Amino acid sequence: MTVLEVDQIDGMGKSQDGRQLLFMISDHLDWEQEGEHLLVLQEKINAYLSFIESEQYADHYPDEPFHEFVIEIHFLHAPSGKCEEFLSVVGEQLQPFHISIAVGE
Repeated sequence: MTVLEVDQIDGMGKSQDGRQLLFMISDHLDWEQEGEHLLVLQEKINAYLSFIESEQYADHYPDEPFHEFVIEIHFLHAPSGKCEEFLSVVGEQLQPFHISIAVGE
């Protein structure tokens, strides 16, 4: 699965302490078409937020009381400056909902 498959969860698992549900986005795109890339990434993040909000994860973890959610994005190509700004703004907006955005190594 990749960032282009907005209707798919690329990866999901729980943290070792069981408090966080971790989601992964696999982004293989380069930044030549930065605007299009950011739009695709936004669509993918929105799909994950919908998945979280509708509690579809309960199908996989029915009795898990998750307190936090982390969407971790793994980029093949280092994120652009605009992407970093975008992720920072999105992360701030999601904090009240106990959802964070992280960039994986």
